[in-house]
Amino acid sequence: MVAVAAGFFVTAGILEALISTGWFDSALIVYPTPGGKPKSRAEGVAEVQLWRSTVTVAGPATIANGLAMVLVMTSSYGWGPVASWWAATPLHFAAQFAVMLFVNDFGLYWGHRIQHESAFLWRFHRAHHRIATPTPVSVMCIAQLDATLQGGLPMALAAAAARPCPAALCAFFFYRVAENTLNHSGLDSRLLDALCLKALPFRAPAAFHDAHHRYSNHAHNAKNYAESFWIFDWAFGTLSPLVGKPQGRASKQA
Repeated sequence: MVAVAAGFFVTAGILEALISTGWFDSALIVYPTPGGKPKSRAEGVAEVQLWRSTVTVAGPATIANGLAMVLVMTSSYGWGPVASWWAATPLHFAAQFAVMLFVNDFGLYWGHRIQHESAFLWRFHRAHHRIATPTPVSVMCIAQLDATLQGGLPMALAAAAARPCPAALCAFFFYRVAENTLNHSGLDSRLLDALCLKALPFRAPAAFHDAHHRYSNHAHNAKNYAESFWIFDWAFGTLSPLVGKPQGRASKQA
């Protein structure tokens, strides 16, 4: 799954570098504290070891999911060594990508939600929720079962629905992991959201998932399960109005 690894390492590297420069300090999300000034983002970030995310990216679940995807696509859609990577026109490419993004987020919503509502599955998912203040490199600090329920299975469902050409599928894999990494960056930046197409209608900004980590570090009645579109949480009654504010805006209000 080269596209998955590239989506994580490239995006996490760029975002961590941008954060370290201080250029985006005013866009870092902070949350109100009772009776006092909000803490800075840096004060809330726990140490996250890069090797944990690397193990997930190259771990057994990712490898198994990748091999399963190859087998499914080869047997079902006739992929072969001479298959054209650009079998779709630009319009078809865009349509396939959009279908995969929408269907994947629907599957991710339920794969994510069931992990909060099942006591058994929560035992695995809570490892990721120990990160109350996420960072780009923390996105892959998850259990292998978590990677399958929120990654492998929704992506397979999306591919089955869109029947994409190989190039569209790889582009989607890269984008989905990159978007997930941005969702864990703690940056409420209109520029970054626009670059990742998160400024389009019904799209969930990065602050949407950051609020999930802040307010839903528990097994039941969590909010903001989806990552690409807020409409699934709205439709199924799990949309939260609670979000953080960028540090610059918060400091002005304090």
